[in-house]
Amino acid sequence: MNTWFRLFGAELRRTLIRPLSVGLLLLMALGATVQALSVQDIAHGNLAQVRSGAEHLTPDGCAADAAELPADAGVSPDVFYQDCVSNLPRTAEMYQRIEAGFLDTAAQLAPAQHPLGAVGAAFGWLATAPGLLAALLLAAHFTAGEWSRGTAVPLLLHEQRLWRLLSAKAAVVLAWFLATAGAMSLSLWLLAVLHTRRSAPLLGHVSDSEVWAFASQRIGAGSLVIVVASFAAVGLAAALRSPLRTVLVGVLVLGVLTLPLTAWLPGAVVADALGLQGHLNVWDHLWSAPSDSAVPAAARALPWLMALAAAIGHGWRVRPRSLVWPTRGQRPTFRSRSAGPPAPGGHR
Repeated sequence: MNTWFRLFGAELRRTLIRPLSVGLLLLMALGATVQALSVQDIAHGNLAQVRSGAEHLTPDGCAADAAELPADAGVSPDVFYQDCVSNLPRTAEMYQRIEAGFLDTAAQLAPAQHPLGAVGAAFGWLATAPGLLAALLLAAHFTAGEWSRGTAVPLLLHEQRLWRLLSAKAAVVLAWFLATAGAMSLSLWLLAVLHTRRSAPLLGHVSDSEVWAFASQRIGAGSLVIVVASFAAVGLAAALRSPLRTVLVGVLVLGVLTLPLTAWLPGAVVADALGLQGHLNVWDHLWSAPSDSAVPAAARALPWLMALAAAIGHGWRVRPRSLVWPTRGQRPTFRSRSAGPPAPGGHR
């Protein structure tokens, strides 16, 4: 175990201070903050606008609208006023439905203005498309890149147990996830304290218990997703041994698995587990809409976790042939400088 921790520390120092890791961390924090600023302002503005319109739904409001009719409107002010007053109940009901929809949106976005809710909002990003794409890039550069650049050879000579090397690299990706979650949470909370709580106050639409439920669901399910994503991305990169192939295959797999075709696809399972709302895609999580299903998300996730475990088991069994040594079924032979030429038909 001490050997693994030393290997993990070495990989951590080599990886987290690189420009790619730092750049992705800053990009994620900035992207989440800019998006939160935009969508919270829009949600507050929509809610204020519909409430202002609802307050205008009175006979006096109808009279004011009738008085402002242009001369070429084609209808007399008296007729307009009578129609407006007679339609007030139906118009008020329509505004109530619109307000209810905007209130639901505001309640979904409000937890990001709470310190704990900001952490949950960060995991909503990291456990969906932005975070998983970042994990692919990190694994492609720091794992598949080791093979494409030839730097995997000294690593494997130093640490010949492949599972230690790959698990240490996956743990480093997971550490990046946690550091990024901290940076994003801090950025979202500072945004709320310095700006959105005053310019777009939404926090009053949810209770503390609702914020706790939101954060616990996002953090709990999101933690499992990023753990699986860290090991899956590193495993894919080690199997393909090419940064470009890793990214292309990873994006293709993500695109297929997140299609909202059935509730049993991983995209819908993750969406249900995180409590993502379909009508808020691109508002707080950048993910495909969840599919309704009577089967719990945990039960639907079990077959995929079993398939992933089977893939890891297969990779473990074939690792000396397909992951470490360049030639199938043959390990490289090393000769000393003093040794003569190899004997015909074989190796010394």
